[in-house]
Amino acid sequence: MDTLGLREKRGLVRALTDIQLQVGDSVIVGIREDVLLRGAVLVYLFPLIMLMIAAVVAAQFSSYEPVIIFSGCGGFFASWLLVRMRTRRTASNPDWQPVILRAMLAGPASP
Repeated sequence: MDTLGLREKRGLVRALTDIQLQVGDSVIVGIREDVLLRGAVLVYLFPLIMLMIAAVVAAQFSSYEPVIIFSGCGGFFASWLLVRMRTRRTASNPDWQPVILRAMLAGPASP
């Protein structure tokens, strides 16, 4: 996080580990590639696809542009709700969570 310039804006990341660690230890965190890809598709691509599908369906039934725009926004909002529900349901699934790959030898992170 420090290399990204987020030193002042630190957040908490829950990660699984079998290593004995203490607060302040520096670690390397990993995320499985398939989990990262699925998450990216779910968060970025799925809402855009839903927006387009809703707008196209509305365009087939109505020629009024405000109706088409409103339908597209509705599809986007519906996809956001679906993504949020799925995220809450899978939040405690250990297959989807980051893992600590190893602890850094240098000791605790410098403030």
